[in-house]
Amino acid sequence: MPSARQYAGLLLCSFFCAGGAIAANIVTAPQGGVARWAGMAASECGIYGKTYPAVDAVCYYPVDIQTTPGTHEIALRDQDGKQHLGSLRVEKAEFPQVEMELPPDLDRYLNPSAEETRRAASERSAIGKILGGSTDQAAQFSLPLAKPAATLPKSPDDFGSERLFNKEHKSLHSGRDYPVGAGSAVKAVADGTVVLAADHFFAGNSVYVDHGDGLVSMNFHLESISVKEGDKVKRGQTLGKVGGTGRATGPHLHIGLRWLGKRIDPALLFDNPTSLPSVSDSPAEAERKIEKAEQRDPDEGDTPVDED
Repeated sequence: MPSARQYAGLLLCSFFCAGGAIAANIVTAPQGGVARWAGMAASECGIYGKTYPAVDAVCYYPVDIQTTPGTHEIALRDQDGKQHLGSLRVEKAEFPQVEMELPPDLDRYLNPSAEETRRAASERSAIGKILGGSTDQAAQFSLPLAKPAATLPKSPDDFGSERLFNKEHKSLHSGRDYPVGAGSAVKAVADGTVVLAADHFFAGNSVYVDHGDGLVSMNFHLESISVKEGDKVKRGQTLGKVGGTGRATGPHLHIGLRWLGKRIDPALLFDNPTSLPSVSDSPAEAERKIEKAEQRDPDEGDTPVDED
């Protein structure tokens, strides 16, 4: 069997390799979405020149919110060691633009001091080191993920929105906000290791959990934090309490997900995974799933402010 490095190299071969034949295994997913390849008892998956373990014998392929539309080669190695190649077609998603006016007491987040700017830069550097997740570790999760709160009201579908604060400051919202009340418990979506727990300038009290297989969950603006870096947590364990710390107009539950470093819509992994676009889908099924994933209509008046 090829080494991980050799296998990753195979992923870089042309979509027209193997004697010039076009790969028949094709799946289409929107920016910020996730595709799957089920039905063959997978052991290992590959995309973007990376390999990582399958989740419950299924391969999943995350698509970043700003991935350039086009075709990417995907790979699946089954449990008999046979490699299968396919293609992931990324479609452009239409994300909303939202204009928001921040109250005067949040002006420091639009015009930070030199010291605050240095602080934010230092925090971004620390965060950047963990967002890729641990791809050498098998998944400590199954799909769907657990809900991050005991009761999870409908989100205003704000994932991917480009926010324009006070007509001049832009921010891409790469997580989801849920109107969960202040003081409510924020729970781990799966087993994992706390890789960062700290008070950050923009995101307030924040907890990052590595769930293995390149998946990292993030909760921001917490009122308080109940865990510390290095802690092993279980699915459903309390990480902290809902709050409105950092750049937030009010208390709410914010959750973000990175898979292989890609920013994906968290709501997709809270639903049955069969709702995700799959290699086995008919064209009609694929179109229906993509249309459902792209139904975004944020309520501008109620959408809280945050940054990740």
